[in-house]
Amino acid sequence: MSDLARFMQARQWMKSNENFLVTWHAHVGYTMHLFDAFKSKRTVRDAAATYFLDEELLQCWVDVGLEIGHLKGKRDGKIRAVKSMLKYASASSPESVGILLREMMELHIPTLLEYPERMKSGIYRTYAGDAFGEVVAETSSLLEKAAVPAVLKCVKKHKPESVLDLGCGSGGYLSHIYEETSGVKLQGVEINEAVAKKAARRLNGRAEIFVGSISQFMEQTKQTYSMVMAHNILYYYPPSERTHLLKEFHRVLEKKGVVTIITPLMGAAAGQTFTTAFNAFMTAHTNLYPIPVQSELIKDAKEAGLKVKQIEPLIREGGWYLITLTK
Repeated sequence: MSDLARFMQARQWMKSNENFLVTWHAHVGYTMHLFDAFKSKRTVRDAAATYFLDEELLQCWVDVGLEIGHLKGKRDGKIRAVKSMLKYASASSPESVGILLREMMELHIPTLLEYPERMKSGIYRTYAGDAFGEVVAETSSLLEKAAVPAVLKCVKKHKPESVLDLGCGSGGYLSHIYEETSGVKLQGVEINEAVAKKAARRLNGRAEIFVGSISQFMEQTKQTYSMVMAHNILYYYPPSERTHLLKEFHRVLEKKGVVTIITPLMGAAAGQTFTTAFNAFMTAHTNLYPIPVQSELIKDAKEAGLKVKQIEPLIREGGWYLITLTK
């Protein structure tokens, strides 16, 4: 009976790995532009010759794609990518979400696979911000699509005269605020120079972009703001420094001003499967830090002189929340 139980458990784990194959196949197709290669019907041999690829390995990738439904095979031996993969997993598509696959497969999953070695050695990874800064900025822009309506709702309610976006990425939030309001002074802060240049091009003089760290900006600025946005930045600060960071928000915030924080939350009601895995990834680095715990964030905000007005889930599956604080 125990042998049968072991077999059933092994079978269950094998079955669960089918989802990984779907992600792996899409990631390879995205990074190698293979869905574009099979946009029109063609043979594997033709594609391998045209793109200078190993034919045997390409055939293996194609075989997986045919099984999981990413590709369709014709009787004449020609292969074609399905429309959904061309739309969502092609780097040339404006609707592509393939950048998320890159972050998962090249950053998150390798870190999680290293856990046995890291736990034994106690040697943590160092997050390479220069190498992955643009990737992370692009994946954050996907989150913006879910978050922008909630942020604009907050803007409409509080009617800020000035907005400071700390860790502004490629300027998505500031761009939407500019489009929906008039006469609002916009300031962004971005540490990655390449990403900051993208933000400057996107905003085209409609906002000032400071290139440097948040601490550098805070040390230099003499300005105060009606609204401070701190989206996807708390896990770049150790828990011991978060109260001070919130106090800095309080310092540059005008009376009755508002702070919006977007972050996954440990100990919240929704999305804890993703959040705990994301927390495992963050904690395995020397320069990234654990996901905020909801109760601790509320305590830190109170100590900084900020009132928690709202904690609203943005993406329940991922455990992402919008936290609104006021002075």
